[in-house]
Amino acid sequence: MKRVKYVVAALIFPMLTFAQGNKYEYTPKVKNRVEIVNVLGKITLKNAGGNAIIIESDFNIDKPERAEGLKLLGTKEDNTNLGISVTEENGVVSILGVTNKVKDYGYTISIPQGIVVSLDYHSPFANSDVEVDSYSGSLEIKTLAADVKLNNSTGPFTVNSISGDIEAVFNNLNQSEPSSLASVSGYIDVTVPSDSKATFEISNITGNIYNNLDLKSQSKEDEDARADGLGAIKHRNNSTYTLNGGGQKMILKAVSGNIYLRKK
Repeated sequence: MKRVKYVVAALIFPMLTFAQGNKYEYTPKVKNRVEIVNVLGKITLKNAGGNAIIIESDFNIDKPERAEGLKLLGTKEDNTNLGISVTEENGVVSILGVTNKVKDYGYTISIPQGIVVSLDYHSPFANSDVEVDSYSGSLEIKTLAADVKLNNSTGPFTVNSISGDIEAVFNNLNQSEPSSLASVSGYIDVTVPSDSKATFEISNITGNIYNNLDLKSQSKEDEDARADGLGAIKHRNNSTYTLNGGGQKMILKAVSGNIYLRKK
C-alpha cells in the first residue's frame, strides 16, 4: 500500500511543479536600464530581492510536429522559452516579445532596485492591463487603452495613457525625482499618506477634480477690477497645490477624465 502511495506522489509532484509556471533569470552586466517592448499579455512589475531580473510566466504553446527541428522566426530568438528574448547591449537590457502569442499569457517581471525601467505597452494588440506592486525606482509606462495600477509604491513614475485609467497608491513619495501621471480620456486616482510633502501641478480641461487632502493653492488669480467685492468661481486648466508645505513635484494631467486625490 505504501509503495502505491509513493508511486502516486512521484507522478503528481512533477505535475505540481510544472503547474507553478516557468521562470527565467538574467543578471545584467551593467545595472543601468531595462526596456520592455511587445510583451502584450498581463504584466505585473515588482522589485527583485537580488541582482537578477526574474521573469515568470504561464507561457506554454505546443510546437507543431511539422516544426520539429525548426526555430520560431522573429526579430529575435526566443532564448527564454517564454516567448520573449532577453538581450543586453550598451548597458540596456531588452525584454522583447517575439511572438504574438505572448498577449494570451501573463508575465511577472521582477527588477532589481537601481535600474531605470521603460515599459512600452502602447499597442492596439495589448490584451490586458499593467499592475505595479510595491515598487521603488524609476519607471516609465506608455499605454494606449490599458489601465495602469500602481500599488503601495514609491516611484518615481512617468505614466502616459490615451484612454486607460491610472490608479496610484503611494506608501511614500520619492523626493529625489518628480512623478508624472497623464491620461487623455481615462481617470487618474491618486492616494498618498496624509503626512507626505508634495507639490501637485494639476492640468485638467473638461473633467473635475475631487480631493480630501489638506492642499494649499499656490496659483495666483488674475486681478479683475469689475469683480471687486464678488466671489470668484473659476475652472482653471493649470493649478499648483502644496501638501504639508510642499515637496517633490507630482504632475497630474487629464483632458476629459476626472482626477481624484485621496489621503491614505
